[in-house]
Amino acid sequence: MDKKENFRKKAKRALIRHSKSSFLRNFCVFKEVMNIIKATKARRILLYLPLSFEPDLHRFRRKFSKKCQLFVPFMQNQSLKMVKLRVPFYKKRFGIYEPMNSFFVSKIDLAIIPVIGVDRDLKRIGQGFGFYDRFFENLSYDPLLIFVSATRSLSKEKLGQKHDIQADFYINPYEKFHRKELKNAYNANYRIYRRYHRRWDRIFSC
Repeated sequence: MDKKENFRKKAKRALIRHSKSSFLRNFCVFKEVMNIIKATKARRILLYLPLSFEPDLHRFRRKFSKKCQLFVPFMQNQSLKMVKLRVPFYKKRFGIYEPMNSFFVSKIDLAIIPVIGVDRDLKRIGQGFGFYDRFFENLSYDPLLIFVSATRSLSKEKLGQKHDIQADFYINPYEKFHRKELKNAYNANYRIYRRYHRRWDRIFSC
């Protein structure tokens, strides 16, 4: 088993162990996502309908909707398309809920994407099906990408491949990481990384 698959399995087991919904943990992630949305003035947002072990940001959709248009992924063949977030939802492959199919051609400003974990370059470790990778590879522009998870799932190693999408931010209920800041920390020695890590804990944890 390669390092990436080993990390994916361990991280997913940890997520499932902590899969009981917590309003506080969900709110911590939501709060930091909203800070980024406000700072970037993003208006068209790609959200997602969560599995049991993913942060449930959908419960805050009314707060999102006050200033943003919300869209969610819709599985289409081996990739995704974007559709408007609206009820009713239907259970599809892999236990994922989706709204009805609809036609959508607008661009998004920002995407919030659930992850099993991330590597040291903030490359996504997902379920291994590649839907998000293929979707963003086919976009003609680059929206801001925020990865979210319900636990801290950050590898100190480079596990991502060339085709894996890379986040601008990674947020869990306890921390927020920016790609450039994390890269600078890893380029320094381990002691500096630990100081950096505690600093972000203090600033961003609830």
